[in-house]
Amino acid sequence: MDEKLLLEDLAEAVAIKSVYSEPKPDAPYGEGCREALEWFVKKARAYGLAAENIDNRCAYAEVGSGKECIGVLAHLDVVPAGNGWATDPFTMVEENGKVYGRGVGDDKGSVVVCLHALKELKDSGAKLKKRVRLIVGADEERGSSCIKHYVAAGCEIPSASFVPDSEFPVINSEKGIAHIRLDFADPALASDLVSVSGAECMNAVPDRASVRIKKDGALYKAFEEVCGGSVTSDLFASAPAANAIISAGASPKDFEIAVLRDCVEIVANGTAEHASTPDKGDNALWKAFAFLSAFNGVILSDALPLIVEKLCAKDAMTRIGVYVNDKKSGDLTACMSQARVDGDTLSVVIDFRLPLGVTPESVCAALDEHTGCKAVVLDYHENLYIDEASPLIKTLLKVYRGITGDMTPPLQTGGGTYARELPNAVAFGCTPLDLDINMHRADENFPIAQLFKNYDIYLAAMKELAK
Repeated sequence: MDEKLLLEDLAEAVAIKSVYSEPKPDAPYGEGCREALEWFVKKARAYGLAAENIDNRCAYAEVGSGKECIGVLAHLDVVPAGNGWATDPFTMVEENGKVYGRGVGDDKGSVVVCLHALKELKDSGAKLKKRVRLIVGADEERGSSCIKHYVAAGCEIPSASFVPDSEFPVINSEKGIAHIRLDFADPALASDLVSVSGAECMNAVPDRASVRIKKDGALYKAFEEVCGGSVTSDLFASAPAANAIISAGASPKDFEIAVLRDCVEIVANGTAEHASTPDKGDNALWKAFAFLSAFNGVILSDALPLIVEKLCAKDAMTRIGVYVNDKKSGDLTACMSQARVDGDTLSVVIDFRLPLGVTPESVCAALDEHTGCKAVVLDYHENLYIDEASPLIKTLLKVYRGITGDMTPPLQTGGGTYARELPNAVAFGCTPLDLDINMHRADENFPIAQLFKNYDIYLAAMKELAK
């Protein structure tokens, strides 16, 4: 392994802003995602590997010969940078034995490590009975349409695959993922609210939520009265607002205000987190709704009290009667990620991670019953469960334990990976269980020593599976 070259390649990958953006005829996920795929194919070919770009949606690089292939699936798209970075998120920085930048852990680090493992297989002339194919996509963060396209396009399906996009030692259970929109019919909101917004993507705890309020409405006049004239940040320390904010577990310091030409913008700040582990984040939308609820005597909304009481709490799913903790697949979690106002309708999007036996339809029915909303399933990805006794699980455990000595059994996760998109596939790494890399948060990072250890693990796994 050429450690210097590996880090140089990772820096190049991080510098590509491969966040989903406006589709174009030759860039279905935006120009940044297309650029990342083009970079991958060019790099793979420079290393002497066979490589193809599949319609600017996904790509692959391959080594070896044989009728069958082993798959390694990783992704080059990343979530938006968000706020609060100490450095430029798209310029990789090495500091204190770590690399920092959006994607170093999720999932560009794994792409580069596995690409270099393929390079080693080629350069060393490793004798393999099966080809090894590294398949990379550019739409994983929005639901994996890229790998669905790989399948639909008739590309070869590997006989077995691993996905370096979760945790070690190996994941044999992934929860179902449902994005559900709750539509509240609430004409009272239209007279005061211009807009409400949360996270940029559905699978993240929002670190920022914005509410824009009309200057000519009753709510703005109430703000003026509370502030004794001009509307300022004193609003958040006023009795009605401060009480609601503190009751929600927040602080008036979490809020900002900007008086614009025809509206006032209230901004609530929190901490971003992956939607699969919402308790690790600090949900800014919850704070925004708590603030609005303090003035519901003016707004007269039917929806706001229900949203705050039923949905803006860590035990919300118990309150609406859908919480389940399953031995094989874990517990049900929910993350309120996005919101918007459209006329007299307030819509909220919640990311649900569902254990085995829980359907999105049953969750929608409970939401309808307890909140009076109309719940709509936007998308759903079924659970993945593979028995611990399967040959794939046993082989990957053997490799991992042989290199690390770690005897941890297979894990459950609320995260969703490409493993659900192909048969006989599981997530395998890329982090030890106790390593926090700030995934989907500011200052995403990855220990350099772990990157190099992952190279050894993935190279050994490729060889073992291709025997």
